[in-house]
Amino acid sequence: MHSYISIHHLTPAAHFPPLASLRSSVTRAMAGKDVAARIGEEGAALMEQRIMDAMGVYYRLTGADLESPTSEPNGLLPRFVRSLTEYFATLEREYPPNKEISILRTSGVQTIKIRYKFTESVIKKLVKLGLRDLELLADPLKIFLRGGALHDLIGVLFVCTYPYEQAWVARSLYNFFYYPHRTDDHLLYGFYTVKKKSGYQALHCDETLFHPRFDETLSQAEPHHPIDPDAIFGLLEEGDDARTVLRKLSPYFNIEIQLRSRLENVWADMEHANSYNVLAKGSGRSDDITVQWRLLAESLKNIEAQLQQLQIDTEQSRFRDNRRTGYTFVMRMLRNYDPGALALFKKSIAHVQSLRENFIAHEISRRTYVHDLGEEAERIRHYANHHPNPLVMLIFRMQSAYIYYRLANHFEYFNHYDIRQFAHLALKAYSHIDNYFSTHREVCEEGALLHIIAILRYLRLGQKYGMGLVANANDGVESIELVSYSVQVRLFLHALQELNGLRESDLDYLREDNIAYIKIIHRFDVLAREWEIFSERAGMLESAQIAEEIARFRNRYLTKELVDYFHALLQRDKIKEAPFLVQFYATLIWHGLYLPLDALREIIRLSAYEEIAKSHLFRYELAAYRFLVLQRCESVDECAKPLQERQLSERKIRHYAHYHRENMIQLLFHIEREEPENIFLKAKIAFEKITGELFRIKQFSEILKNGRGN
Repeated sequence: MHSYISIHHLTPAAHFPPLASLRSSVTRAMAGKDVAARIGEEGAALMEQRIMDAMGVYYRLTGADLESPTSEPNGLLPRFVRSLTEYFATLEREYPPNKEISILRTSGVQTIKIRYKFTESVIKKLVKLGLRDLELLADPLKIFLRGGALHDLIGVLFVCTYPYEQAWVARSLYNFFYYPHRTDDHLLYGFYTVKKKSGYQALHCDETLFHPRFDETLSQAEPHHPIDPDAIFGLLEEGDDARTVLRKLSPYFNIEIQLRSRLENVWADMEHANSYNVLAKGSGRSDDITVQWRLLAESLKNIEAQLQQLQIDTEQSRFRDNRRTGYTFVMRMLRNYDPGALALFKKSIAHVQSLRENFIAHEISRRTYVHDLGEEAERIRHYANHHPNPLVMLIFRMQSAYIYYRLANHFEYFNHYDIRQFAHLALKAYSHIDNYFSTHREVCEEGALLHIIAILRYLRLGQKYGMGLVANANDGVESIELVSYSVQVRLFLHALQELNGLRESDLDYLREDNIAYIKIIHRFDVLAREWEIFSERAGMLESAQIAEEIARFRNRYLTKELVDYFHALLQRDKIKEAPFLVQFYATLIWHGLYLPLDALREIIRLSAYEEIAKSHLFRYELAAYRFLVLQRCESVDECAKPLQERQLSERKIRHYAHYHRENMIQLLFHIEREEPENIFLKAKIAFEKITGELFRIKQFSEILKNGRGN
């Protein structure tokens, strides 16, 4: 089905009466607000005159005739709005598709509406501004231009389907507009929520300027460059095309952006058409009517929430089956060596899964859950210790260790101290398994996969509860540091060597496990990237070996064949974990194997039915920054060329760098508030390492401190 964005141009009502006749409209609007009673007769007279002066400027901006009505004004303001509309429509028709309009469409935008305020609306808004501060109306031209009091003279409305898409649209609109509050940590990518008594709700962003950074013809000048208001009337010529009009006028006009879901927009249109003067403008305001409109708005919001949940439930049906059944190669080993052990192994897996499901469903208590899991872990470990076959023994030891490993990942159910003990038990169990492999070399070749998985889980615990393989960066981290950096480095090197030495038959076993194959590759590459942040650390004997093994690992595993295998799994619905998908896309982008825009399309879809951790989104942004800015690629094929042959322009590189850097800063604020400290610190270090810029979490308090001279 063809997906498109419908672009509408809503011109003001074709009613521009002679300027002199507007005084009666001004008088009525002031009477409706009891201006004389609130600021006195003298103040009211001054306000009336200033509004009339401002309306004279407004007529000049629109090109309306001062003496007689006209229905087709062709002044600066309508030409700018028409040009803005034409620009979006042209981008929507481009082929190959424009990247930035594709991101808007992917984010969920269905409709774009562009308008400027008509005569009566301007008058009423000026009355409201004058009541706030009469000096706001002192300069009639500056009122309407950049930085002026009437910040919503021009409005652009973006409508998406579901509420969850709004954050993605807000993120993508920075490609088209300049606004100063983009990375304030309390705003949604520069947007704030507007809720009115009438029930109106939407996201707004004020004081923006049209500034498409990706378009070299329109973004050459800095948007915040000083302007001469009086020069605006001499800028345009009769034959200027839409791009020329935008280039000349964009620095002069503020634009208010509104962002609504589809049902929010339906309700707003109904409310605006039926009660705008009653509710928004105060004429005959009624509490009873306000309550009725609010109830209607709440009913529509409930319907919208149900529709969104239906969409979520429909999509989530792909991801509901996440029961662990064990690795295929493990099952095959047990079947070959001891069919009875295989039956016991499957029974243990089913029992642990049943306990977990009963616990999550609140059918058993936390105490019972932990007690029963502990008994199962001990029973399996006891069986392992008495089994004559070393590989069967190791498989059951790993099952026992995995029980503690899973407990150590139940952040939402247990406190910091309990999690520490679970992690300690898991680490101890995996350490014993590693020691066994180290002292029994005869089982290494056949049990290489088991050893790799045991080390990987050990290192994953170090990643989750500490700084992992990020060296010299854990000062002051209040996290679980249960294993030293040197031990982790030693195990990482050993695992890489074994992974690089695996036989193709071993890899075939892994590929039969579907997602297990790409999970192992992804997680080792994440560990490699962590280590590389401080790979220049002097005096570390293993550094050269690790760098060499990482290169061998990537040359063997991170290939186009991996992408093909990944796509095959997606088509067969074999990947059941949405968070992992987001992280794996970031890995593929990092190595130039996947286009950031293609991954973004899938990430937005995934966010419909599962909230994605901000740290996972940060990994995507970091990978996109590397792909577009450091690697200078706009396509996967281009990434295969030598760096000096890539053709991405400096203008686009600056645009991509700014855009993804701003996104990462926004996400870092959220990670610091919402996720463990070590996760934030690793993200912060990665940001600073890749971009070469410092991230300051205390930027606002520093302003106050510096202002006081301390």
